[in-house]
Amino acid sequence: MRLAVCYPEHLAQPAARRIQVAATLRALAGRGARIHFVVGRFAGLQACLTELGLAGVGGLIPEPVAMLQKGPGSRPPFSWHGVYHRACLVRLRRLAGSGLSWILVRHLKLADYLLPRLGASGPRLCFEAHELFSQTAAEEGAAPAKVAKLAAMESRVFGGAHCLAAISRPLAEELARRPEVRGPVALAPSGVEESFFAVGDQARQPDLVAYAGGLGPWKGVDLLLRALALVPEARLEVLGGQPGSSDWRRLTALAAELNLGARLVLRPKADQAAVRELLGRARLAVWPGSGGQRIAAEFTSPLKLFEYLAAGCAVLAPDLPAARAVLTHQRDAWLFRADDPQALAQGLERLLRDPVLAQGLARAGRDLARGYTWEARAGALLAAMEAAA
Repeated sequence: MRLAVCYPEHLAQPAARRIQVAATLRALAGRGARIHFVVGRFAGLQACLTELGLAGVGGLIPEPVAMLQKGPGSRPPFSWHGVYHRACLVRLRRLAGSGLSWILVRHLKLADYLLPRLGASGPRLCFEAHELFSQTAAEEGAAPAKVAKLAAMESRVFGGAHCLAAISRPLAEELARRPEVRGPVALAPSGVEESFFAVGDQARQPDLVAYAGGLGPWKGVDLLLRALALVPEARLEVLGGQPGSSDWRRLTALAAELNLGARLVLRPKADQAAVRELLGRARLAVWPGSGGQRIAAEFTSPLKLFEYLAAGCAVLAPDLPAARAVLTHQRDAWLFRADDPQALAQGLERLLRDPVLAQGLARAGRDLARGYTWEARAGALLAAMEAAA
């Protein structure tokens, strides 16, 4: 299969999704697909591709095109997606003349731009849904006109895409209920690198709890700090965010208010090697989550959850649809009542005081993670496109 994967953002801008995209690209190429990666051009692109493990991958062909996005090596006075959209379309039409069969897109505006312009004989488009943007916008208090515009765009894309894939089972089920969706919705969750399965158990610290990921309010780190305050025998190490940012300042102030002292260590966001090192020392790892928004409660498929599982940590997660789609309480994880620091604290206490239970959950979680590799994700996407051909 010849497939174009389109990424309209600045590739050097740090975001979990670029890790996901890079890993998916490598896995797709590893399964024999010929991949054209249509990415915005900027000074330093080659170094960025090398950093992400995308340089020199057999079957993976970078296709740099014009863009107007702020980021390292590209500093226009403003950002505008229209430049990339038009350049991407020109490149896709050129590739279509040499046998391109599918286009994989995860950005709603780009999909909405491409679909009416590809033509009946052009390559087909597979849209990979990660959330319902209209729902998120409404929950965040956006103006009704913006919500309606996003809803109309989603309806066009969901109804016009030749193949639909969803990042989580609850999102796939939600999309399948929509009247404009014509065919089945494929499930393609996030994955985990094989290197996380190699993390050993020799250096685990029995009182250490780990969190790796973003620090935004919807991530639930505030909840984790409040739970930590109720479990004096636990220590927490947080890996994520940037010192001096508003999120960092908020959590630092909350830690001082809760008098967590040396039991909390905040470390800036780092590379995957640092994540593996932390998870190799921690006995427990927490995905705090939140039930406040559907993107967090139902639609997310967090990279770090699968990394926790593969690294052999006993995982605590909120009892929400997104977690229940993957985890089973007391079989491969401990599920606690969402947004309740007391419930999370009780789970921490139980696993800290019952190492046999914690080790059993960790072993079962690692086995579970074997079904959530990037190779499995790539296989699901390719199978969906082949079925829709």
